[in-house]
Amino acid sequence: MDTMVADEHASFRRLTSKLYGIVSSAISWVERKPLAFMVLLAPACLFLVVFFVAPMLLLLRESFVVGGPGQRSFSVAQYAHFLGSLEYLAVLWNSIQLGLIVTVVCLLIGYPLAYGLARFGPRWQIAILVSVVSPLVVSVVVRVFAWQILLQSHGPINNALMALGVIDEPLRLLFAPAGVVIGLVHVYLPFMVLPLSAVIEKIDPRLEEASKTLGANAWQRFWTVVLPLSMPGIGAGAALVFTTSVSAYVTPALLGGERVLVMPTLVAQQILVLLNWSFGAAIATILTVVTLAVLMLYWGASARLSHPTGGRNA
Repeated sequence: MDTMVADEHASFRRLTSKLYGIVSSAISWVERKPLAFMVLLAPACLFLVVFFVAPMLLLLRESFVVGGPGQRSFSVAQYAHFLGSLEYLAVLWNSIQLGLIVTVVCLLIGYPLAYGLARFGPRWQIAILVSVVSPLVVSVVVRVFAWQILLQSHGPINNALMALGVIDEPLRLLFAPAGVVIGLVHVYLPFMVLPLSAVIEKIDPRLEEASKTLGANAWQRFWTVVLPLSMPGIGAGAALVFTTSVSAYVTPALLGGERVLVMPTLVAQQILVLLNWSFGAAIATILTVVTLAVLMLYWGASARLSHPTGGRNA
C-alpha cells in the first residue's frame, strides 16, 4: 500500500515538473519576443472587452433606439426627455450629492484609521486592519438588513439616544437620506482606508521629524507634510468611494425605500418594472458620463493641490 502511494506521489511530482517546465519555457519564449507584454495582457484585455466594453456599447446603442420590433430608429428623444424633466434632474443631483457626502464622511473617518494603520505598532495595525476588512467578508445584503434593525424608530440607536437624554423623540433614520449615508459609509469605508494607508506608509517618517525639529506643531506637520504627500491616496480612495456609492443600488433601495430615489433605482424601475429599456439605458449612460466628469474635475483639482507651483516652475 505504501509503495503504491509513493509511486502516485512520484508520478504526480513528475507531471508537475513537466507542466512547470512547459509553462516556464513558454513564458521565457514570450519574454524574448518584441511586444511580449501585449501577449501577456491579451487574456485580461479580452475579458474586459467581452464582459465590460461590449455590454457598455450595447447599452449605449440601446439608449438611442426608439420604437418597437421592426420599427426601431435612431433618436435622442430619451436624453431630451430626461434632461427636460426637473424631476429626473433632481434625482441625478440627489445621486451626486449622496456620493459626495459619502465620500467626505469616509475620508473624515478613514483618514485617522489609515494613518494609524500606517504608523502605529503591529498590535494596533492588526486591530485596525481586522476592523476595517472584516465587514467585507459579510454580504452587503446582510449588513444592510442589520442596519434596518439598528436604524428603526425604536431600534437600538434611537433607544440609546433617548435613554441618554440626547433626543426627546426618535429620529427618522430608516427610509431617509441619513440612513442611506450611514449604510453606504459602512459598506465603502474600506475602499478609502486601504489605498490611503498604502500611500501614507510610503511617506518617510523622517520628514515629519524634520518639520518637528523646525518647530512645527502636530497640526502644522499634518497640514504641510502628511496631507500634501497623501493626496494620491485621497484621490484613489475618493474615486473608489464616489463611483461605487453613486452606482449603489442595494443599500439605497433597502435603507431609503421610495423616499430616497437615486439613479440606479430609477434605472431598475425603468428596465425591470416598466420594461422601458431605451430610457433605462439612457439614464445609465447619463449617470456614467456625469460620474466620469465629476471624477475628472476632482482629479484635476487634486493635481493642482498636490503641485501648486508646478506651472510657475515650468
